[in-house]
Amino acid sequence: MFRQERRLGFARIGFVELEGKYRTPLLIDYLEKPKILDHMDFGKAPTVLEEIDRKRFEVLRSKDENFVIATGLSTLNPRKLVEYIYRLRTSTYKPLYAVALATPSNIPLLYYMGVDIFDNILAIVKGYQGVYMTEFEEIDADRVKEPMCCCPSCTNNDFSEEGLAKHNTFVMKKVLSMVVREDLRNFVEAWVKFDPNLTAMLRFFDKLNQACYPRFSKAKVIMTTEHSFTRPEVKYFLSRAVECYEPKGKALLILPCSAKKPYSKSKSHMAVRRVVGEIWKRGFEEIVVSSPLVVPRVYELVYPAMNYDVAVSGDWSRDEIEFVSEWLSRFIEKGNFEVVIGHVVGGYREVVERTAEKLGIEVIWTAERDVTDPDSLRKLKEVIENYEFEGYDLYKSMFNHMLRYQFDVDFEIERVKGRYPNLEFYVDERVARIDLNYGCLDIDLALARRLIGKSYYVEIDNFKPKGTIFAVGVKKADEKIRPNDIVVFYNDRYLGVGRALMCGREMVENDGKAVEVKKVGLRDLQNN
Repeated sequence: MFRQERRLGFARIGFVELEGKYRTPLLIDYLEKPKILDHMDFGKAPTVLEEIDRKRFEVLRSKDENFVIATGLSTLNPRKLVEYIYRLRTSTYKPLYAVALATPSNIPLLYYMGVDIFDNILAIVKGYQGVYMTEFEEIDADRVKEPMCCCPSCTNNDFSEEGLAKHNTFVMKKVLSMVVREDLRNFVEAWVKFDPNLTAMLRFFDKLNQACYPRFSKAKVIMTTEHSFTRPEVKYFLSRAVECYEPKGKALLILPCSAKKPYSKSKSHMAVRRVVGEIWKRGFEEIVVSSPLVVPRVYELVYPAMNYDVAVSGDWSRDEIEFVSEWLSRFIEKGNFEVVIGHVVGGYREVVERTAEKLGIEVIWTAERDVTDPDSLRKLKEVIENYEFEGYDLYKSMFNHMLRYQFDVDFEIERVKGRYPNLEFYVDERVARIDLNYGCLDIDLALARRLIGKSYYVEIDNFKPKGTIFAVGVKKADEKIRPNDIVVFYNDRYLGVGRALMCGREMVENDGKAVEVKKVGLRDLQNN
């Protein structure tokens, strides 16, 4: 029996109950011969036989009821290996054990792709072949002049076959202890750069459907490689933000990103604001250009826009310019802008120029040496003062866009309270607030009542929820739900708001922790 506690995309945290508890991710140490092996059916043929002879494979395959045991995967090329693991991971919720595949260098990526159980078979084999393994490479033990770690084998200078096997196993356990982290994707991107095959595997994996990847997170997104363009949260944010974008202004100001998030609290954006004022009152929309993100001001508090970091060099590659320009074009096309102002320089300007060329629009340029240069700010002010359209309330527009982005619903509020970015939204009572930790809306019961049975809902059995709702108590759940989503749970008597710990489909098909309870109240059956 596997009980899931949390998801990190395809990676999972949980435990297996079989005459004892085994935490996952788990490394099976064949040097110790753990009892869990007594409960495993490895079958009589490698898993990859399925590719060659389906009929024989069905007869000889593993019939294990508790695990998906995959053997022979090391014979596959990187693309096939990724496709195989993806298919096995998405076909069942049972723990996936990749036999004789793990090494210190590939554990982070395999875990990220959904492998729950690893072993040290290759570590033992390599040890008896005289190979000393580190986190990123394999070295002939004869070339090791000084120990590279603090394991017992290295401490005692034991480089015998058995000593090497124990050292290699120690390194694997060390790596496995490092992968259970909120910023797993950042870790994996950095890790795979040491191996071309792992780099290719991550690229292949990013092309697959990753609907279980969180939309919101506490982890900062570090964008420093070409893989950043295909990160699940980046792809989702851009596509969803464009889909939900409904600009009200008739003029557009394009600005560069800033190191500090949210942008509005940065020195550069505050300098612009001091000069031009609250330009939304003059009917101006704002879009911030970054790489690889393009962020309309109304989305700057949405994850990952409110919590990311990029390398700022001033040099933009052709791929960056084309990628960002394509998304900027899509956002601009959602509006009916009569005026477009580009207050950008360097690579940012190249992006806007490419966008203007694609769309056939005129851009008024207001920055020369730097966006905060006094002359640039003076010119920007002069240009903006020439235009005035019907204004709008930026903070209400932020709420509307975030609500649409997060819950796919519309809801009008009456007033906004708080000091930006700590905003609260009210009708007669508070209906939501900005959650700056996760980059989303944290809603109250008044708004939750409107989502029952419509969007991001979880119907539970008739009990009063406390602390955690387990999947065994879930009757129905919206399949759009992803881990970390704010969800509405309810039964005949109670209504509440919580944070999802697994996908919506898992809540009714899997076992383990489904929802972390945040707020609970009595349900008003007359109104919902």
